[in-house]
Amino acid sequence: MSKIFQTGALLAALISSVAGHTSVEKFEAGGKTYDGFRQASKQDPGNQSPAWWTNQGWGYQPVYGSKLSHPDIIAHIDASPSPYTAEAPAGSKVTFHWHHEGSCGGDEQGWDCSHHGWTATYLAPCNGDCKDVEKTDLLFFKIHQNALDDYRQGRYSQGAPQEQTGYWGTDAIFYDNNNAQSVTIPKDIPSGNYVLRTEVVSIHNNGDVSQRQFWPQAFNIHVSNGDDSAAVPAGKKGTELYKASDALLQWNLYWHDAGKVIKNAPGPALASVASIQVRSHPRDFST
Repeated sequence: MSKIFQTGALLAALISSVAGHTSVEKFEAGGKTYDGFRQASKQDPGNQSPAWWTNQGWGYQPVYGSKLSHPDIIAHIDASPSPYTAEAPAGSKVTFHWHHEGSCGGDEQGWDCSHHGWTATYLAPCNGDCKDVEKTDLLFFKIHQNALDDYRQGRYSQGAPQEQTGYWGTDAIFYDNNNAQSVTIPKDIPSGNYVLRTEVVSIHNNGDVSQRQFWPQAFNIHVSNGDDSAAVPAGKKGTELYKASDALLQWNLYWHDAGKVIKNAPGPALASVASIQVRSHPRDFST
């Protein structure tokens, strides 16, 4: 085994026990700002937030890759719909503000600079009031994604080419965008009630897919001023979005083909109604 490979393996082992503790602290939609759900139990905080309730309290451990087909992957552990809904006009932006404090190597909380991975956002029609939905019946279509963008200078391109982690969608959120992520609600979907599901994912735990880390969050929104002549895009159940064989779930962050970028997050292709599309490649990988 080469010294370079030994170094990469040691690095992976050292950070494998590191887990982020993030969640969406604030959610902006329709010109209003709402709190995320950070109660110690699934009790109504009375703040009229559309954020789904979980039992995660202040810890917010990840949902691990061992639960790709488990209901927890939909909106976090033991999640249930909020009784509230936020207005989100078609064509407008919504913004998720993720929990993160400090800087890389400087007493970070909520995320860690060893973490790298994709972000993706989905919608699913509720066909009624979202507070009454059965989460395992929801059919999600993807409206935004950001995975491995490039190998820009700095900590993203340190080491031998095969060892460089690269610059990912999560790096953009937590280190360049002040922990915020904005997504456009498609203008070419019917008005109505939808569940908005977003996530950040880290693949820093090398090895089995079961160790990949997901932080999914969900919100009830009412899309207004939509195109009522349009059809709702086809969707997939939340428990069927990912497979263990997906290329990025198999990706070795510390030893891979040099210079490869991955524009598409795992899961279904970006819906045609998405405002910002990532150009697909015949292969998932490009140089």
